[in-house]
Parts: sequence; structure tokens; C-alpha cells
Amino acid sequence: MSDKIISKDNIKNWIDALMQSHTVVAPMPRNEAPAEFRELASGDEPIIDGSQTMMSPKDYLLPRYETLFKVNVGKNGTSVESAVPEVRPTVMLGMWLPDAQAIKVLDRVFLDDKFNDPYYAARRENTVLVAVMPAEKRWSWFCNSVDDVEAWKASVDVLMYDIGEKFYVEGQSAKGEEILTGSFFGEPTEADTIARNQVWDKFAKCDKLPFAGKALYENLAWEDPIWDEIAQKCIACGMCSYMCPSCSCFDIQDETCGSCIERYRCRDTCQFDDFTLMGAGHNPRNNQVPRSRQRLLHKFKYQHEQFGVVGCTGCGRCVELCPVNVDIRDVLTRTCSNERAEESVES
Repeated sequence: MSDKIISKDNIKNWIDALMQSHTVVAPMPRNEAPAEFRELASGDEPIIDGSQTMMSPKDYLLPRYETLFKVNVGKNGTSVESAVPEVRPTVMLGMWLPDAQAIKVLDRVFLDDKFNDPYYAARRENTVLVAVMPAEKRWSWFCNSVDDVEAWKASVDVLMYDIGEKFYVEGQSAKGEEILTGSFFGEPTEADTIARNQVWDKFAKCDKLPFAGKALYENLAWEDPIWDEIAQKCIACGMCSYMCPSCSCFDIQDETCGSCIERYRCRDTCQFDDFTLMGAGHNPRNNQVPRSRQRLLHKFKYQHEQFGVVGCTGCGRCVELCPVNVDIRDVLTRTCSNERAEESVES
């Protein structure tokens, strides 16, 4: 697969060409709010340099709210109306590489061999993932401390590197190569390749945190006192889960609208007090300590045991946006430090 370059002045023309055959989803600015992934319309100018994609592309593949089906009750009987979306071939453009890896995590949950979610599958099928490497690494990223980021390139179809006035473009799959055609693209120079390597090195070769390579799923302890510390600070706002690109929890509700009953699902989080509330009133996680523990153990232990993937890609959103400054990097460092491991052995 050959590498290419495209001038930033040509990005709009390329997107216009893609929209002739694909739905194009990309981050769009929203005044003072973070850019949000949505389907582009003619004339839209998305932000694809990776600078403002605080909202996750998960919002398109797994909407915050979506109708599953409707039951219509009328004089002629009862009918069920399916709400599985019909989606044309789609290009998702401008996500961070950690977000593309997070989509792979969602794939393992919603497209598992034992269970296939038709709503997620309809959006995910025939979707081309185009990730962008920003010119500067965000201060909150800790991607290379949770996984081998070099392997993440296989999670995307196209990888774009911001090298100034243009993007260095790598096709990573046959689907990716198919959309890298036309006069918009040129051949990279040696200077372009050097600039690409510099962007990648800023992301992949920065100093790793103390917990890197420590097999997190083995070192996280059920009775660790750090869960109590987190619980004392946490206000259960759900921001960490809602903004996370790989969290997959949802709730299902029914709503009656006249003669129609609509079943819908909406985003949920293990940090809410009613997440595990049972019909008889019992709640096995009736305070914030087990809820805080569940979030971390699920990401770094249970998902690895079930799917063979780490449920966190180090995107840093929860680090930047937690209103009480619970820093997951500090939690993992303290939990998986050599000192903590030695204490566990001694006990």
C-alpha cells in the first residue's frame, strides 16, 4: 500500500467527492462547545486536525438515545415496526487513533460471536475509519502505557498525520485504499516522511507511566483501599463514562405515546446509583465504593478476561473533564506500582 499526501486546501474537495458515494461523518464545530461527530451536509467544514474532538465518534455508532422498535395498537390489530437503521456506506473521518481502537473494543462487545447487535452492526458495516494524528500530542494521553499503539494502526482503514500545510496519508486496508483516489493526492517527499515520523514519535515514544507493561488485569485488587479514596471524591456525574469512547453501558425503557409503545435504549453508566437496582429493590452496589471499583476493574480486568482487549485506550478525556480531578493515571500508578505488588505478595 502506497503512502500519499494531501494539501489541507484540498480536503474539502476530497470530502465533496466522498459524499457522492458515501455518508461522511466528521467532527463539526458547535460554537463554544467541543466539536461533535455528525453526518456532513454540503458546505460543511469539519475540523479534522484532531484539535477539538473531545466528543467521541461513539456517539454516531452508539447513539445516546435510539428507538429499538415500536408497537402500534390499532383497530386492525397490533403491528411491530422495526427501527434498525438503513445506512449507506460511510466514511468516519477525523477521529483520534485511540478512538479508532476504542471502536474495536465496541466491536468486541456488540459484534461478538455469541451476540450481534443489529443496530450497531447496521452503522458499523461498510464503515471506513479514517483516524488523524494531530501535530501535537495532548497532555492527557497515556495510550502507550495501556497497550502497544503500533498495533493500533490495524484498527483503522486510513491514518492521516498532520504535518503542517498538508496531511501524510497511509492506507491501512483495501477499503482505505479505495477512498484515496483522485487528483487530490500526491506522492510524499523525503521531508514529508521525516515529518510523519516526528508526529508518530511524539505519540508513540513518549515516556511511559509506571504502570505500563504491568499486566493491569493481574494487579488490580478487589480490596484495594484506593476504591474508598475515589468514592469519597466521586460525585457520580457519569462524565467519565459518557465521554469515554469505549464505554458501552445502556439502559432500555418503554414509553407509551397514545396507541404506540416505543422501546428505546439510552446511555447509562455503572456510576449511577440505580444502574444495578433490581426489581425487588435490592441494589448489590448500594454505595459509590463498589461502583468506582467496577468501572476500573471492568475496563482493565473483566474485558481483558472476556474479550482479550483492554477497555481503555488512554484518550485522556476522563483526565481532562472530571469535575473533581480523579486522575485515572494516578489510580493505576498507585494500584500497579512495584510497592503495591510487593505488599500483596507479603500479605
